[in-house]
Amino acid sequence: MNNTLDRWIQRVTLVALLALTAALLTVGVTLYASDSKAGTAGGTSQPHDILTETTR
Repeated sequence: MNNTLDRWIQRVTLVALLALTAALLTVGVTLYASDSKAGTAGGTSQPHDILTETTR
């Protein structure tokens, strides 16, 4: 009984770790993709000072 329970716990832990890995990879890819597209919406991107609202 104890051996069966240990195997079940190991399988559940493995599945949980794989799900966590997939979720973290998805979030990482999503953030990386959104970061690489950040400067392309307005054509040419110039450095912009958000405090003075001027371009450098």
